[in-house]
Amino acid sequence: MKKSALILAAALTLVACNKPEMPISIADHNTLYAQIEQETATKTYMDASNNIRWSEGDQIVGFMKSSLGLKYQILPSSVDKTWASFENVSGSNGNINAGTEWGHNIVYYPYSDAIEAEKSGSSYSLSVVLPAEQTYAEDSFGNGSMAMVAVSEDNNITFKNVLGGMKLQLKGTQMVTSIKLEGKNSEKLSGAATVTAYTDETKPAITMSSGASTSVTLNCCTGVQLNESTATEFILSLPPMLFSKGFTVTVTDDASQTYTVETDKANTVLRSSLLVMPEISIGASSGEEKEPQEGDYIDEYGVNHGQGVEIDGVVWAPVNCGYKAPTADSKGFPYGKLYQWGRKFGQGYSEEYDESVPLIEKGGVSVAVGNDKDNENVFYLGVPDYDNDWLYPHDDKLWNRGTESSPVNTEYDPCPDGWRVPTYAELNELCQNYSAWITVNDQPGYWFSGASPYTAAVPQVFFPAAGFRFGYDVIAGGYYYPGNFANNRGVIGHYWSSEPDCEYDAYYLLFGSNRVYMLSDYRVPGYSVRCVQVTD
Repeated sequence: MKKSALILAAALTLVACNKPEMPISIADHNTLYAQIEQETATKTYMDASNNIRWSEGDQIVGFMKSSLGLKYQILPSSVDKTWASFENVSGSNGNINAGTEWGHNIVYYPYSDAIEAEKSGSSYSLSVVLPAEQTYAEDSFGNGSMAMVAVSEDNNITFKNVLGGMKLQLKGTQMVTSIKLEGKNSEKLSGAATVTAYTDETKPAITMSSGASTSVTLNCCTGVQLNESTATEFILSLPPMLFSKGFTVTVTDDASQTYTVETDKANTVLRSSLLVMPEISIGASSGEEKEPQEGDYIDEYGVNHGQGVEIDGVVWAPVNCGYKAPTADSKGFPYGKLYQWGRKFGQGYSEEYDESVPLIEKGGVSVAVGNDKDNENVFYLGVPDYDNDWLYPHDDKLWNRGTESSPVNTEYDPCPDGWRVPTYAELNELCQNYSAWITVNDQPGYWFSGASPYTAAVPQVFFPAAGFRFGYDVIAGGYYYPGNFANNRGVIGHYWSSEPDCEYDAYYLLFGSNRVYMLSDYRVPGYSVRCVQVTD
């Protein structure tokens, strides 16, 4: 068996779907009447217009104000429709009082006679099993793979999706027979789980058991033929989760040859959404780059990191400005570079971490000198006479010629084309909610989720604690820190905004393992920059 490894050069893109969740109306406990509300994502299957239609043989389990689960099956007249009627085929004759009486109906798709439900306060818990093997369906989830649940105290029930999914887009000449997905941090992808359904508008949640499997496989049965010019889509249903260290996809063809597609970048699967993988040719050279797409983050080295992450209407870059992946021959800039406020060029932190460190010169230089490419690896010390700025005279508009509400980036902006330094308001909104202090790819830091309370199921972006470089002499706690001293990598993160504060300072985000603040400081230190996408 020949194994070919292919490394993704670009980050994956998180794309929300426009596929529906399902309301059900219950007339009695022997017949259920279901129709499909075309708003968010689920299935029994998706048609070409992204409408969701019921499939032949669909079955659901209903706990009709009782801990006794009843089996319901779709009527033939409802197949391929966006609404459906289901009849009770459990053989219980609707004897709903055989179990504990509840105040709500709990309905789950797909049916299994092993599903059990219990009430816990104002929510309900269902013991379910996510299949380790899903079956391929063209342009859709496999039938029965996208779990959903509904709760109601009356006859109107709306299904909500429990899972999200990943879409693979593959090109080639192979006949694909199976696709196996595994996370690089032993994430649980299939097996025993608990689904929590809430009685209010809270979205359902799923918790995988400790003994759940770390892989899931898409069975393509007799095979799916790839095409060299047009990508073929393969969709896997997955529990909402963070792939903190990336994941590996193993594709097997009809000749039993395997192809590995992988990424080391962290990616998140959201409930009721798809994590969309860039188009990629199976068996192509590992050096082959994908076609750039509108909105891709292409860094100063020409490397395409793919799309950013949209949070509260702002698209954040997938990596820090100046990021360069380490290789066998170079340490790169794994935390990105450190930038003095208003300068286009950043520098490295220390020889221990980065491939280069700056030359140190006295500050008080002009804009033209500080932003001359010939001086890109020079760090200018702050001059006390100039209020500890690298620049003289001051200029408040170096990174934003517009206003905070209507920013306009400048020729001195360090971000790639189509991207800019974030405003104070954008950074301040982003840091309202965040994860626990966490290490991702050996870098400590936080996942920030903006206005949404942090969970693995909401859009989020990781900021590593990249440390900073002093730009002036500091005496603190009896210790002397000379200007240009690099400090606190892995302990503290400082991220510039484009906004000045008063006459000499600028706003920035500061965080450590037990604090997250928006502050302002002199403009001479070297801080990180995380770019945001320019909008029209």
